[in-house]
Formats: sequence, C-alpha cells, structure tokens
Amino acid sequence: MSIEKSLFNLEGKTALVTGASYGMGRSFAQTLAEAGANVVITARNKKLLEETEADLKKTGSKVLSISMDVSKPDDVARMIETTVSKFHTLDIAVNNAGIVTSPQRFHEMPLEDWQKVIDVNQTGLFVCMQKEIQQMLKQGTGGSIINNSSVLGLVGLDPDMKPRVNYIASKHAVNGLTKQGAVEYAEYDIRVNAIAPAWHSGTALSSVRSNEQSSQEQDDREKNLVARTPMGRRGRVEELQGLVLFLASDASSYVTGQIIASDGGWTAH
Repeated sequence: MSIEKSLFNLEGKTALVTGASYGMGRSFAQTLAEAGANVVITARNKKLLEETEADLKKTGSKVLSISMDVSKPDDVARMIETTVSKFHTLDIAVNNAGIVTSPQRFHEMPLEDWQKVIDVNQTGLFVCMQKEIQQMLKQGTGGSIINNSSVLGLVGLDPDMKPRVNYIASKHAVNGLTKQGAVEYAEYDIRVNAIAPAWHSGTALSSVRSNEQSSQEQDDREKNLVARTPMGRRGRVEELQGLVLFLASDASSYVTGQIIASDGGWTAH
C-alpha cells in the first residue's frame, strides 16, 4: 500500500456526521465513505437524509441514517447507542449540525433567537462531544473529533455584512470546546480539532441568506464579500473535503486542538 493510501485509508473505521442532509455535511459524509469508512449520518430532515444515504451507498460503504435533533440530549444518546449497536465502534465524529436565525443587530436580537441558536450550535455540540468522548474512552483506542466552526468563531463581522451575534458567539464557543476537549483527552489518543470555513457556496447557510435577501441585496453583499477576500472568490464545498479527510485520518496523528481556517485569506488581514 502506498504511503498516501495508508495515511488516508479509513477502512474498518466508523465515522459519524451530524447535519448530513445537505451542503457541507453531505459532502463530508461522501468524503469519508469514499475513503472506506462505515458512515453514520444524522439530521432532522428525514427526506434529505434519505437522499444523502442513497448517494453514499453508491460508494460501496456501509451507511446508517438516523433522524434526530442534536439539541435533544435523548436523541444524542440514541445516536451513539445506535451507531455502536450497528458498527460496534465510533472512531471519527464530525460535528457539523448548526443553524442560523435572521440577521439582527446585537442590541435588537430577541432572546428567543439567541437561545435557539445556542441550543443547537453550542449546547448541542457540547452534548454530542460528551457522548462521543465517553464512547471513545470506553473503547480505549482513541479517535478523532472534528467540529465545524467558522471564521466567525475567530473574528467579528462588520455591521454592513449583516452579522448575527448568536451565530458568532456560538462559533467562538465551538473553538473553546475544541481546545478544551483536545487538552483533556490527548492522553487517551482522542484528537479534537475544528475547521473554520469562510464563505462557501452550496451550503445550508448560504441558502438561508439567499432566501432572506432581494436579488440586489445578494449582489451587493457578494461584491462586498469577494472584495474583502484576498483570493477574490467564495470557496467551494468540495474544497473542504481534503481538510476533513486529513483530520479524520492518521495523516494528522499529531494534530489536536487546532482551529484550521479555509477562508481564502479572510483572517490573514
């Protein structure tokens, strides 16, 4: 087996991807399946989840889909139990599930909107990581946890870009959970890292923004976004695949506690 293939080979591993019904989550699941892993996909939207499942089965990998909500602790517990019952281990967890609400200025955001996002993006991730770590400790063979953060977990966003303080706060929390998990469980060979995408086309978040804005608002925002990105364009969802595969595989065996941005130079300013 070549060095490249052995480093990135996931055969015999079980990978879990939350928020896998669309966009990044579906792409991540596809990447892990093509690398040979058994893949468990979860999301709230059962119909879209079934579409993802059908796509993944074309790779020849074993696939299990679970309809669930990461903001519900009982659902998270069931997710882990069902995964282990089917595949016996949990080796890789990609915590991708997340939501947004309509943009509001910091001083005008309703508490209900704040709590809705925090319940999923922050508390939901906390509960998922707890259960994933508990299972990996029980197995005693280590594992890799990959959290989906954002460049907005690294910086703030100017008012003219229509920021959402709940989303930005939740992604900063993702980074804190990632670093603390990495430090606490490194001795057990459990690695915890995060990816921090910037503006990628074809994601659930980009779809939400499109639905909220007029064509003119979308055009203006796109020009503004591209002008502030050193590479002068949006990213593509598939440009995150190599990063996820790297963090899931033995190629990153000495990498933990890192927040890796894929942002076209956005945070290099």
